Amino acid sequence: MQLEVEVDPPGAVAIDRETERRLTAVAAAGPILVFGVSIFTSAYLLFLVEPMIAKMILPLAGGSPAVWTTSVLFFQSVLLVGYGYSHWLSMKLQWKWQAALHGALLLAPLPLLPIHLIPGWNPPSSNPAAWLVLVLSVAVGLPFLVLSTTSPLIQYWFSRTTHPQASDPYFLYRASNLGSALGLLSYPFLIEPWIGLRAQAQMWRVAYIGFLLVVAAALVALRRARTVNPTPDAAELGDAIPITWKRRGRWVLLATVPSTWMLAATSYFTTVVRPMPLLWVIPLTLYLLSFVVVFARRTLVPRQWLSRIFPFYALPLLGIVLLDGGGPFWFLAALHFGAFFLAALLCHGELAADRPHRRQLTEFYWWLGVGGAAGGLMVAVIAPRFFNDFYEYPLAIAAAALLRPARAPGGDRRARVLDFALPAGLAAAMLAVVGALTLSGALDRLNRVEVTAVATGADLVRVLIVLAIPAAVSAAFIRRPTRFGLAITAMFLLGLLPIGSLAAVYQQRDFFGVHKVVSDPSSGEHALIDGGTIHGLEFMKGRLRDTPVAYYSPAGPLGDFFKSKSAVDAGWNVGVIGLGTGEIACYAKPQQTWTFYEIDPAVVQIARNPSLFTFLRDCTTRANVVLGDGRLTIAQAPDHSYDLIVLDAFGSDAIPVHLLTREALSLYAKKLKPGGAILFNVSNRYVGLAPILAREAGSLSMVSLERIDGQGDPAAGKFPSDWVATALTNDDLGDLGSRPGWRPLHPDPHTPLWTDDFNDVLSVTRLG
Repeated sequence: MQLEVEVDPPGAVAIDRETERRLTAVAAAGPILVFGVSIFTSAYLLFLVEPMIAKMILPLAGGSPAVWTTSVLFFQSVLLVGYGYSHWLSMKLQWKWQAALHGALLLAPLPLLPIHLIPGWNPPSSNPAAWLVLVLSVAVGLPFLVLSTTSPLIQYWFSRTTHPQASDPYFLYRASNLGSALGLLSYPFLIEPWIGLRAQAQMWRVAYIGFLLVVAAALVALRRARTVNPTPDAAELGDAIPITWKRRGRWVLLATVPSTWMLAATSYFTTVVRPMPLLWVIPLTLYLLSFVVVFARRTLVPRQWLSRIFPFYALPLLGIVLLDGGGPFWFLAALHFGAFFLAALLCHGELAADRPHRRQLTEFYWWLGVGGAAGGLMVAVIAPRFFNDFYEYPLAIAAAALLRPARAPGGDRRARVLDFALPAGLAAAMLAVVGALTLSGALDRLNRVEVTAVATGADLVRVLIVLAIPAAVSAAFIRRPTRFGLAITAMFLLGLLPIGSLAAVYQQRDFFGVHKVVSDPSSGEHALIDGGTIHGLEFMKGRLRDTPVAYYSPAGPLGDFFKSKSAVDAGWNVGVIGLGTGEIACYAKPQQTWTFYEIDPAVVQIARNPSLFTFLRDCTTRANVVLGDGRLTIAQAPDHSYDLIVLDAFGSDAIPVHLLTREALSLYAKKLKPGGAILFNVSNRYVGLAPILAREAGSLSMVSLERIDGQGDPAAGKFPSDWVATALTNDDLGDLGSRPGWRPLHPDPHTPLWTDDFNDVLSVTRLG
C-alpha cells in the first residue's frame, strides 16, 4: 500500500508563521491596549473634574488666582494619598484581596455623583483657603482619590505579568499624562463653551461609569495574562537596587521644582502680565506633556541639550520678572511658558532617567507625589504667608538652575570653593555700587519721579545692577550648575533693592493677591496697584486732594451719571460692590448713606489708612464697609433699598464672572428702589463685557447705556474708562443718554447669555 503524503504548497509554512507572528503581536498588544485605555480614561476624568469643580466654587470664593493654586494643592495632596494607597495595596496584599478591596473602592463614589456643592455653604469673610479645601474634600475628594490610584496600580499590575514589555512598565505613564493633558484642554475649548455646569456634572457621572467598565475589562485581561504573584517576595525584591534616602530626597526635589514653577508662573502671569481667563491651562498642560516626553520608550529630547539651552531662557526670564518688564503678549507667553517647559523637561527627565526597578514603581510615584504636593504647598500656603510678592517664581527659576546636570566634572576643592565665592563676590560688588550711589545722593535723585511717569535714569541703573552685569557674569558660569544657580540667586536678591521710581510705602500679600501702594514724595501722589493694574489714585496735597480721579473722574462717565440725576442731592442709599481706594465715596452728599461691599480684608485696611488714602475719612462719615463677597452680602440687604448700585470689583483685570451673570443682575435689580440704576465699571484691557451686560439686561427687560471714554489726562490723574449704566427705563437714567459719548446698548441675540450655570469668558477675550 502506497502512502500518499499531501505536500503543502510553496509558501504555506511562511504564511502560517506570519499569521502566528501577527497573532502573537495582537495578543501582546491586547493587555497594553486595555491597560493604556484604563489609565488614559482615569487621567482624562481627573483633569476634567479639576476645572469643572473650580468653576463651581469661583462664584463663592472670588476670582483670585489663589482659588486655582489652592485647588491644585488639594488635588496634589489627594493624589499623594492615592499613590500611598496604591503602594500599600501592591506591597501588602495578595492579588485576590487587591482586586476585592480596589473593586469596592471603585464603586464607593457612585452614591455621591453627580458632583455638586452643598447649598448655602458660604465662605468666611476672611481667608477662605481652609473653607475651600473642606468644600473640595466633600464635593470631589472621594472620586478624585479613586481615580488617582489607577495609573500606579495598573502599571504595577502590568509589571507583574509575563508580557514581554512588563520589565519596564513606565511607558504607560505617558497614557496617564496624555489623558490628563487632553482632559484639561477639552474643558475650556470643547465643553465649557457648549455645556452648562449641571449638564457637565451629569456627563461626568456617565463617563465615570464607563471608566468602571474599562477597569473591569482590564482586570479580566490581567487574569488572562498569566500574572505572577502580585506581592513580591524577598528574593524578587533582591533583584532591585535598594533605594537610599539621598535618592528619595533627590526625587522629591526634582518633582517639587517644576510643581512650584508651574503654579508660581500661573499666579504671576495671570496677575501681573495678562489677567486673562484660561491662561492657567497653558503651564499645567506643558507640565503634563513634559512627562509624556521624558517617559517615552525612546529619548525624544537629549538631556544634555536641555541643560545647555536652559540658561539662555532662564537669564532673560529672571530679568523680566525682577524688573516687572512688559512686552508683546506672545513674546512674554513664549518666554515664560517656554522656559517653564524646558525646566519641566529637565527635572522630569532626570526623574525618568533615575526611575527604579519595576518592583519599586509604586514607591517611586509616591515620592513624585510628595514633591508635587510640596510645590503646591509652597505656592498656595507658604508663599502668601511669608512673602509680600511673587518671590516663589524667581526662587523656582534659581532652584531649577541648581538642579541642572553638570556639563563639566566636579572639579577640585578650589573649583568647589569658587562655586560659592564667585556668586558672593558678584552680589557684594553690586551692593557696593548701590551703597556708593546712595551715599552720593544720586540714587535718591533718580527715585524722585511721579508714579505715573517713566523713570529713565532709575530704570537704567536698575537694569545694569539687577540684570545686565549679573547676567553677563552668570553666563560665564553656565558649565557649573551650582555656580550658575547661586549667581542667578544673587540676581534675585539684588532685585529686592529699592532702585526705581515706584517706591512702595505699603505692600501686602494675601489670598486674593499682592496689594502695593506706591508714592511720589514730591507731589504726594499715591497709587494702589493690584498685579499690573492701578486700581486707585489720590493726590495727597494740592487742589486735587479728595477729588476722585483715575477711572472715577468728574470729567468721565461716572461724573456724567451724577450730573445727570436731578435727585442726586437727596438722601440716597448707595451700594458699591468693590471698595478699592474708596474714591467713589467723594461723590457722596451729607444726607446720603453709602455701603461698600469688599471681599478682601487687606483692601479695607488700605482704604481706611489715612496715611495711604483719605477718601473714606474725608468724603463721607456715613460710609459702611461690609466684608465678604459682594453678591452674597448684598443679597442680605432689604429689597428695594438702594437708589444706586455700583459694580467695581476687579482684581487686577480678572473677571468676577459670578457678579456679572443674569442671576446677579436680577438680584441687583431686586434691591433697587423705583427709579434706581446700576452702574458697571467695565474698563478692561482684555475682555469686552458691554455686549454681555446688554444681553442680560435685555433678557430682564432693562435698558442699558455705555460710554467709552478714551481720553486720559495724566496731569489730572484721569484714566481712560468704560462704564455701562442699566435701569428699568430710560427715565431712570436722567439725561444721561443725551450727554456726549453715551450710546444705547442693544442686545445681540448672538451674544451668549451668561448665567450661573453657563458662561464663557474666552468668547469675549482679546489677546492683544
